[in-house]
Amino acid sequence: MDKDKELVKKEIENLVKEIQRHNILYYEFANPSISDYDYDLLVNRLKQLMAEHPDLAEAAQSIQRVGSDLTPDSKTIPHKQRMYSLDNAYSLTEVEEFLNKIAKEIGRYPEVTLEHKIDGFSINLFYDNGILQYATTRGDGFEGEVVTSNVKTIKSIPERIDYEGSIEIRGEIYFPLDVFQTINKDRENNGEKLFANPRNAAAGTIKLKDRNLVAERGLQAVMYAVGYASAPIAEKQNELLVRLQQLGFPVSQDYALASSFSALAEYCNYWDVKRSDLPYEIDGIVIKMNNFALQANLGYTNKSPKWAIAYKFKPEEKETILKEVQFQVGRTGAVTPVAILEPVYISGSTVSRATLHNADEIKRLDLHLGDTVKIVKSGEIIPKIISVNPDKRKESAPIVQFTKFCPACQSPLFKEEEGAIFYCSNSKCPAQLQRQIEHFTSRDAMDITGLGESLIARMIKIGMLKSVEDIYRLDYRKIAELERFGDKSAANLQAAIEKSKTENFDRVLYALGIRFVGTKTARILTEHLGNIDNMIKADFETLNSIPEIGKKIAHSVIDYFQVSDNLALIEYLRKQGLQFAVAQKSVSAKLQGKTFLITGTLPHFDRKDMESLILANGGKLLSSVSKNLNFLIVGENAGSKLDKAKALGSVNIINEDQILSMMGMNS
Repeated sequence: MDKDKELVKKEIENLVKEIQRHNILYYEFANPSISDYDYDLLVNRLKQLMAEHPDLAEAAQSIQRVGSDLTPDSKTIPHKQRMYSLDNAYSLTEVEEFLNKIAKEIGRYPEVTLEHKIDGFSINLFYDNGILQYATTRGDGFEGEVVTSNVKTIKSIPERIDYEGSIEIRGEIYFPLDVFQTINKDRENNGEKLFANPRNAAAGTIKLKDRNLVAERGLQAVMYAVGYASAPIAEKQNELLVRLQQLGFPVSQDYALASSFSALAEYCNYWDVKRSDLPYEIDGIVIKMNNFALQANLGYTNKSPKWAIAYKFKPEEKETILKEVQFQVGRTGAVTPVAILEPVYISGSTVSRATLHNADEIKRLDLHLGDTVKIVKSGEIIPKIISVNPDKRKESAPIVQFTKFCPACQSPLFKEEEGAIFYCSNSKCPAQLQRQIEHFTSRDAMDITGLGESLIARMIKIGMLKSVEDIYRLDYRKIAELERFGDKSAANLQAAIEKSKTENFDRVLYALGIRFVGTKTARILTEHLGNIDNMIKADFETLNSIPEIGKKIAHSVIDYFQVSDNLALIEYLRKQGLQFAVAQKSVSAKLQGKTFLITGTLPHFDRKDMESLILANGGKLLSSVSKNLNFLIVGENAGSKLDKAKALGSVNIINEDQILSMMGMNS
């Protein structure tokens, strides 16, 4: 391979990695680090290279798949009809080319519907004989994550409709701007990381475990499509919107029909200017063929419908002055720089702060205090600095330096090897408390039912929780006196906290929140080292020699145990009776050498209990379907893992009774 070809191959590989990273940030964490426009620039560059060098395109095929918002190990349900994503256009010229291509194919200019592209989170509602059966996210397009309980808190979504048969109703869940800004203000007051935009807030809220908090936040919905339907309810998109409204669904009132490009352009240009007057955030206009028969004839690509496109508004840009840079610490200890700006009006609101992401971003921009900076606000309440005007810089302007100490507790910061984020390693840091307690009490950790996000926040606010240790010091009489609480709720919480003391060592280790130590890594570490004392004493060579424990995890574990407050936390929890050693119990070898994965809901066993049984009998758990998987245990509402296992052909598909039989247990 010649030198030029090598360079192209390297660029393709880098683009694939970067796009996959942004897909994970956007779909799985609802925390994008770049705008849609910048993301599409990366994708379009990759497509260009693939077209020019088809022999190098194989490595890039994965980015053709629709992204996934599925949470690992969440309950999923397959969509009855696939949910696609839309292709984007960033100019009316691109839109015109899209429509001209269709006009040439069908012999006439198509009639289209024009609808606001609300900055929200896609949802799928399934009704059977008029009753809402479940609500799912878009997921990976083929299956979605079940969020029925939370969706039922949205008052505008009917639980009963006048429709016989089965039907999927689809739309967007979103936050009105005033509600979104209130949420961010509360998060700022509580020292929490702000949501970048309404879509992130909606995505984060719809998956919360605390249903009461979901209800309090005030999500709204707008519906605009049907997936599967046992009987059609309309022949055109505009007729569908009318019918959805008749059924009781919220529908946008600002849609329009257009039969010419000039009418389409007029509508798009109007809302590009007037979008700041809307009570919700839109980032463009969705253009669809109005006739469903035409939609069916045009069909789909492997990612998007050929009969629709999203025209994305260009981000508004403004210049202003950088006054100072402040540093904020998040719940995980990540320290984020924030630019304090001369107030400037942009995209419908006056802003005075902008995210700077990390130290590398400050260096890239070559920021000096007093700089004239250009900011952009593309669907984001907190703008981003995209460039500096060096011609307007004063000679004496000091360079912006990243802080060396935590702004909340003044502890020294550290940065992971090859990482971009600086962290505070002090487990007692007050700014990390809420997130730390949420993690500690989560289902995969200490599984303290009843101690959810909103209650934790209330307890921190009134001083009941000042550290993780305080979970085991709670005064349940005072808890019973809290609003919306009582003796029974307090007793249930006490029982859950007492039960947490019996959780296995690997779950306790995961609960500590050591960076890069997830559930699987915690299990590996505890199996190899046996108890917490061995772990504290372990050096880099010992840790790095453990299978699947690399340099990054080894350094993180060592760094954690170097902090005296972390050691004090462990000692306190040990005195409270938490398990810091692997339980010495007889382990069967009946499943030795076999690998397992569970999908769906089992009839009699919780997933984590079945996993514990498998491990106790010598089996090994995998996180995904692959050629290394021996057995897939299938329960009710099995997801795409079952389809993948069937396609692979080498996986044994069994049920709960069969795995119990393999372990010599009665079903």
